[in-house]
Formats: sequence, C-alpha cells, structure tokens
Amino acid sequence: MNEPRTTGPLRPPARPPLILVTTLLLALTACGGGPTGRGPTTTPPGHQVPVPAPIGTPTGTGVQATIGAAGGTLTTADGSVRIDIPAGALSGDQTVGLQPITRTAPGGTGQAYRLSPEGLTFARPVRLTFSYTDQDVSGSAPEVLSLGFQDVRGVWQYHRAPTRDVAAKTVSVETTHFSDWSLLEGIQLKPLSAEVEVGGSLDLQLITCLHPDGETEGPIPSSSCGPAAAAFTAHSWAANGAVGGNSTAGTVAETGNGQGTARYTAPMKPPGKNPVAVSVRVSDLMLGDVTVVANVQVRPPANTWQGYVFYTETGRQPWKMQDGFEGAGSNYAKQTHTFKVVGETPVDAWNTTLLLEQEGSAEYSSIGHREKKIYEICQAFGEKILRHHFIYDRNFQMSGTVKATLEARLHLSDGHYSLSFAPKLVPMTGQDKTVDIYKDGCAHTVNDHSSTKPVNTSEEPLNTNVEGALDPAHPNVLKGKAEGSSTVFIQPTQYLLSWDLKRGP
Repeated sequence: MNEPRTTGPLRPPARPPLILVTTLLLALTACGGGPTGRGPTTTPPGHQVPVPAPIGTPTGTGVQATIGAAGGTLTTADGSVRIDIPAGALSGDQTVGLQPITRTAPGGTGQAYRLSPEGLTFARPVRLTFSYTDQDVSGSAPEVLSLGFQDVRGVWQYHRAPTRDVAAKTVSVETTHFSDWSLLEGIQLKPLSAEVEVGGSLDLQLITCLHPDGETEGPIPSSSCGPAAAAFTAHSWAANGAVGGNSTAGTVAETGNGQGTARYTAPMKPPGKNPVAVSVRVSDLMLGDVTVVANVQVRPPANTWQGYVFYTETGRQPWKMQDGFEGAGSNYAKQTHTFKVVGETPVDAWNTTLLLEQEGSAEYSSIGHREKKIYEICQAFGEKILRHHFIYDRNFQMSGTVKATLEARLHLSDGHYSLSFAPKLVPMTGQDKTVDIYKDGCAHTVNDHSSTKPVNTSEEPLNTNVEGALDPAHPNVLKGKAEGSSTVFIQPTQYLLSWDLKRGP
C-alpha cells in the first residue's frame, strides 16, 4: 500500500465542498511505523494540529504467538480480532501479541487492542480484522465503521478504505506496523443510546470525530468529536422505520435548518418495539445513502404504576387401576401467565385503568397403559389358557400459548385495593390417540378399537382478581398472593396468584 506523504512542504488544499467532506469520514489507508511504532503524523505544514488522545492502558489478559518467515495467524480468545501475517513479512521468528487496552479514540467503539511489539514493521503488509456487534455500531452504521491507529503524537488516524463485510460483521485493513488499534465510527448520531420518559423529548445531532483539515489522500486524523460536515445532507428522520414517526413509536422532526439536528418526542405510552430506533439518512458521494441509527428507550413516568401479576396452575394425578386392571399412567395439567403493567390511564381519584401485557401458556396430557388378563378353561378337562385379555393405551397431549394486551381496573379506597381483569384464553391444540383391544383366547378373536383424533380447546385461569389491604407505611406498594384449587377437565389442580406492583421510582 502507498505510504502517507509526510515529507516536503505541501500547499494546503482548497477546502472541499461539504458533500466531499462527508466522504472523508469513511477513512483511511495503511501507513508505516513512526519513531515509537505508533505510526507517523499526517498533518501537513501550516495545517491545524489535531488534538492528541491519552495512551490506553492494558485491561485483561492478552494472547501471544511466535510467527516466522512462513507467516501465520494470531487471534484473540473470543475471536473478535485476528492478525494474518503473510509469508515473507518477517525475516525470522518473532513473538507477536494482542493486548486489550482502554479505548481513548474519539469516535471509538468496542474493545481497543495494542499490537505488540510496538514499532515492529513488516516487509509485506499484514491484514488486521476486527469483528463487531450490533452494540458496537449503536448510534452509527456498519457502512461508516473503520479501523484506526494511534500515531506518535497520540493522534488517532482513521483508515480511509477498509474492507467491510456487513454479513460477517467484520472490518479489515492492511498495515505494515504495530501500534494501538480500535474500531472507529466515521459518523455518529448522538446520543448513541438514551432513555426518555413517555411524552418527553430528546435532541439528537449528527457528529464526526475526524479532523476538518484531513488530506484527501492518506490517513485522516481524528480530533475531538463535533458537528458533522455531512449534516446538511441529512434527510428522512424516522422512528422505528416510519419517516417522521407516529403516535405509537413517537415523532421525530428536523431542527436547526439543515444542521444535522432533530428532536424526538416519545409517545404517551411505551411502544411495543422498545427501544425505539431513531434513524436518519445521510447522503455520501462514495457510499450513497447511509442510515445512521440511535436507540432510545421509552420508560414510563416516575409516578406511574409498574410491576407484574403472576398466575400458575398445576396438577398431576396417577391413573387409578380398578376391576383387576394393572399398569400405570397419569393426567397432568399446567398453565402459567405473566401480566406486565405497561401503561395507565387515570379515571378519577380512586380508579386507574392499567394496560397489561399478557404472556401465557397451557398444556394438558393423559398418558398411560393398563391391561387385565383372565385365565379360564375353554373346554372340559382342558388346561387353563389366557382367554380374556383387555388392553387400553392412551396418549392424549395438547398445548398452546397466548400473547395479548388487555385492560385492568385498579381501585384504591378506604385502606383497601382491588385489581380486576379478564385474561385471554389459551387456545390449545393436540391429538388424542387411544388403543382399546379385547382378545378372546378360546374364540381366537381380536377386537381392536384404535383411534386418533385432533383436539382443539381453550383454557383460562380460574381467578385473576386480586385484592388486599393498603400498608399505611407503603401506600404505593401492592404486594400479595392467593392460593386455591381448581380443575382442568377432570384433573384437580392447585393455583397460585401473586402480584407485585408499585407506583413511583
């Protein structure tokens, strides 16, 4: 790869148009080692000097390997970083290492690493590959993710043209030197992630961490992060994919007359898809349109009701063997429900309508085998043989799940509270397989009454109304449980209803 131009006086180039500066955010080519192995400076004479960053300190355990002239590979224990050294890059055996360090790069993301020994250079470029997670590109986009190194001055340099594999979630560059390296985001939407209360608002801004005087060739130095030159191209602000947002996900609108800023306003209750993906499209000459996304968690207001109601019901009973039958089997029933408070609407001073999210499941089975054998003499003076043989087998199983949103009425008065709601039924499906056989040993006959039939039914919790006395010391905490017995088909069951609700932080 070409070495950066660092010698001889250079004429400062004319400042490029704003649309071109957007392309500069996508960073950089490899460069040779500097006096300390941290790479050279790339700011030409007469240009503003970028701000250096602190040197990272080791964190955790690194990995090492000895690689010779034939080349080889070194990978971190979790596989997140890989160095591929080709044959001929080294003249002889050399111990190389990957040490995790604190990340100090402006616009950095993920885990930073020190490639050792610092100052080591190669006769042929080596390939450095970083893997990234969805969290690593929060507030940015995979298409503008790059790798960078810290030079001799402490300034981080972005690579202009990395190899990005969005499907494999990797970013790779070729380099001829070892120093401190990190994943870097060329464009960010700040805050990368945030929380906002229902009905509240949050200001967002596009920024870049690249120095405005970076050359159009070679590495781009990174300074402190600030407003993005690409801001004027920002368009199509959206919430959960809806341009401009909506009443469910919240709304987002541009502010500041093309300065890359916008304001997100949360809906009046937490949305089903939470956190909300607040996004903006940025036009770039090299990449076309890039979508940058920040995640905003919408939380209930501090003085609202929060918590859960739980319902479980179980029962198991062995088959009873009568009339001389032998065998084993059991009936089993179970259902579980979780009701989460996700919103509320005050009705008056004593009543509140709570919005509950229900997730439930139910199952029932009757499985077993029984039989009875009767020995008799079929003719005078004959021997006893197995004359009557009764056989019965059953495999009856069904199950189902339910997800629903429903309303509950919470009533508070005179030191007492009650919560009433009607949960959705759990639709269950399955099959009932039976075999009923009678064999007559004297007549040598067999009557087989086997059958398989589909089963569809529904099951519901027996009791989902809760009530109790308010604790004068904790009037905003509602907690308790109720137990009882029920029946699923003919199977006796025991249920437990518990609740834990509170109002406020």
